[in-house]
Amino acid sequence: MEARGTHIICELSGCDTRVLTDLSRVQSIMVAAAKEANAEVLKVAFHRFKPYGVSGVVVIAESHLSIHTWPETGYAAVDFYTCGDHTDPWRACEYAAEKLGAQSMLTTEIKRGIAASNGRYTHIVHEHAGPTRAKRSA
Repeated sequence: MEARGTHIICELSGCDTRVLTDLSRVQSIMVAAAKEANAEVLKVAFHRFKPYGVSGVVVIAESHLSIHTWPETGYAAVDFYTCGDHTDPWRACEYAAEKLGAQSMLTTEIKRGIAASNGRYTHIVHEHAGPTRAKRSA
């Protein structure tokens, strides 16, 4: 069964609130995460909300990475979607979790674009209950 892409939905808790509110740091972490996944960065768009919070997307040749932060609670919602055999969204996910200072990471992996029948496509969900990876040393 061949999938067109891998989509990791990532809940990061206990993140460094100073990082989560800093647009330039969040942006550079996400761009570096894309490169860590061996992706080709095409466009970058980020916005800082008042009084706090950052949202952004890194468009890559292989799809996208996106983030939404809630510094007031130390939480970040992050998506890593890559296509092709040469990219590794898990590397991007782990890199971002580390750099954002996450204390826990809850993930769901979705294998997308699996050919079904009659020209239709489907997906398979692999849920990872609980904090799947502890914070790596910075």
